[in-house]
Amino acid sequence: MEKCFAGLKPFQAVEFSIMILLAMAIPFYWYAAQMCEVALVACGVLKVVFMQKFRFNEVQMRWKWAYFIFMATWLIYLIGMIHTQNIDEGWMQVSKKLGFLLFPLIFLISDMSYLNKNRIRIIFYGLVAGCTIYFLMNLIGVTIHIISNSQPFDLVSFKDVNLQIFYYVHHTYLSMYSTLAITFLATEIFTKNKKSVKIIDSILAILLMVFVVLLDSRAGVLCLGIVMIITLLWIFFALKKKKQGLIITAAVLCCGILMIVVSPGIFSRITETLKDVNSEKTDRRIVQMRAYMPMLEENLLFGVGTGDRTDETNKTYIDYKNSLTNQIVPCDDVDSITFSEGRNALLNRISDITFAGNNWNEPNDDMYCLIENESCKYHCDKESVKKIIVEYLYNDDAIENNINTHNQYLETILAVGIIGLLLMLAYFALPIFVMFKNKTFDLVCVVFIVMIGFNAMFESVFEGQDGIIFFNFFNILIFNYLIVNKSLQIAYEK
Repeated sequence: MEKCFAGLKPFQAVEFSIMILLAMAIPFYWYAAQMCEVALVACGVLKVVFMQKFRFNEVQMRWKWAYFIFMATWLIYLIGMIHTQNIDEGWMQVSKKLGFLLFPLIFLISDMSYLNKNRIRIIFYGLVAGCTIYFLMNLIGVTIHIISNSQPFDLVSFKDVNLQIFYYVHHTYLSMYSTLAITFLATEIFTKNKKSVKIIDSILAILLMVFVVLLDSRAGVLCLGIVMIITLLWIFFALKKKKQGLIITAAVLCCGILMIVVSPGIFSRITETLKDVNSEKTDRRIVQMRAYMPMLEENLLFGVGTGDRTDETNKTYIDYKNSLTNQIVPCDDVDSITFSEGRNALLNRISDITFAGNNWNEPNDDMYCLIENESCKYHCDKESVKKIIVEYLYNDDAIENNINTHNQYLETILAVGIIGLLLMLAYFALPIFVMFKNKTFDLVCVVFIVMIGFNAMFESVFEGQDGIIFFNFFNILIFNYLIVNKSLQIAYEK
């Protein structure tokens, strides 16, 4: 650690320290990470004024067009205020997305040439430390909870209690943080000669893989599987270490089988989802997509406005709810007013039954029993009720909880249109362009892009600081290192 600070000027040492703290803070609490972000901006400005004397790194300036493209993502949300009705919400969105402006700006004007391979390694180890400490801290808390409540001591019990026992961080984001940390550890394991480093990193990687599984995030587990495949391909074809690759493949398969044998319910969320896809049951996010798709088609070019996404989405949910309600037909000859009152009363009773005992309107046997036996009492044909009830409940839940699209691509189009989406995709395209230009392959960079792109299909990753700070910091850190050092093997220096 001391070697990494050797030779650094005071402002560089402070800036580097803030980056390490930022990487460590991300898995714990977004507000702590945001304070580090503010400190990084302040230090960067002071560094430019007093140390650099407004002289900038030539390589970074040569690529300023790329940094400006990154910053344009924030600008497009600012422009979206022009046709926004909900001004308060709009300014909140603009301020929330300041990370898209601040991180590229600081990494453009602050001379980052001192961030060599070893210093990048230390920052990534900061992320590893943050993820590992968070996991172990909550693992101890969950263990105490299980023992004190005399619960079965298996992996499913840990998963059911939830590994955010002290305070809540969304499991999708924790999975992303840990997956990036695991990828970095994999590069350390296979490119370092020191055995003690390999052993420690292997233990940390296994711990974090268990953490991802126990977090019970469907997207997180699937993403980890994809990342492991990419890593194995890297081991086989880039490093040409076929023997080690086969050993790792066998070890991973054995661990997965062992976890299933010891705790068959460990992957229950994934298996239940697959069953739902192959049955008549509808996934709630598919229902939500059906509801807001007309709004998406109508506002494809410019979006509905930076601050109007929530309001407009809720309007489409209400319209879709009304269309579903209108599909219920009477079971007897009754006037429209009596039928409407009966239908509303039946739907309210169903909502009460499904909402009882949890925070989701989830279909259950009591609900279907009510529909089967009492629909006609409310003048409703039971088959028409059964046909729409699952979608109705999921849509009603989206209205009550202001649920977003759970898809960042659609979220961006809804707010600021196709131009905003293209700018977002530029974040993925530019690092790939740099790698292609330099005819090289970097595992950490590729995994980061794949991981964000994959999770963005199932989560609005840029709608909260948990995702915004993580993405912008590591994206610009990786990109800046690629262009300044012209060596795309992040953290692989021997």
